[in-house]
Amino acid sequence: MVEGTHEPLVDKKDFAIVQEKLKSRQRPGKSGEINLFAGLIKCGECGKALTIRTTHEKFPKRIFSCKTYNAYGKQHCTQHRVEFDTLYSLVLNKIRECAAAALTDSEAVAGRLTDTCHARQKDQREAMERTLAKDEERIEMLEKMVLRLYEDMVAGRITEANFNLLLEKTQKEQAELKAKVEEGRKRLADEIRLAVDARQWVESIQEYRDINELDASTLNRLIKEIVVHETIDSDKTRHISIEIHFNLKPIPEVEQVTG
Repeated sequence: MVEGTHEPLVDKKDFAIVQEKLKSRQRPGKSGEINLFAGLIKCGECGKALTIRTTHEKFPKRIFSCKTYNAYGKQHCTQHRVEFDTLYSLVLNKIRECAAAALTDSEAVAGRLTDTCHARQKDQREAMERTLAKDEERIEMLEKMVLRLYEDMVAGRITEANFNLLLEKTQKEQAELKAKVEEGRKRLADEIRLAVDARQWVESIQEYRDINELDASTLNRLIKEIVVHETIDSDKTRHISIEIHFNLKPIPEVEQVTG
């Protein structure tokens, strides 16, 4: 074997990420089977994992249900029951649908993703930019205040003790504002990367148009998390909403299931 001679099927960065995920997530269940969705699926209400078990029905089924519900009952969360086969089919079909769409017109798909995400976050982004501008203006004002305080101390208009007290207070506010501005700038930079991420996701999903079965490696490469929400009508009809959050994809795919 000669490394670096041929183009890899999966780049080294993706490979390393997937291997780390698999190490932490491949824990056999009570019957010894590996849960393909381990570490990926969680409750949309309490945030805990959905755990897998086999029912004791006449025709047993493998189902996911909320860890909080299993431990503490319906007073703390609802079951969020999803059959393994149902989830498997939904995820497999969604991967194939996304791959087919990406292959048909990759630029259009990437453009729609970034446009939709930017539209959703436009007001939030503009508010963030206004706040950052205000904070940066305040930082500049504080810097001028420090200079004036020093001049007042040198001129004898304030004592050194008062200067040190006011300087400490001013520098503390400066430090807090600078940390806030740095975090805000980072969040804005993350927004700018949306277009790049969307195109990377389109490129990575294309090869899965003809996928026939799922494995843990594929799931961990493509999917960040699967979030299950549940609402129950007055007639006890359960409505399940499943969000599939793909790695790099700015917005989730959503499927509805009624039980």
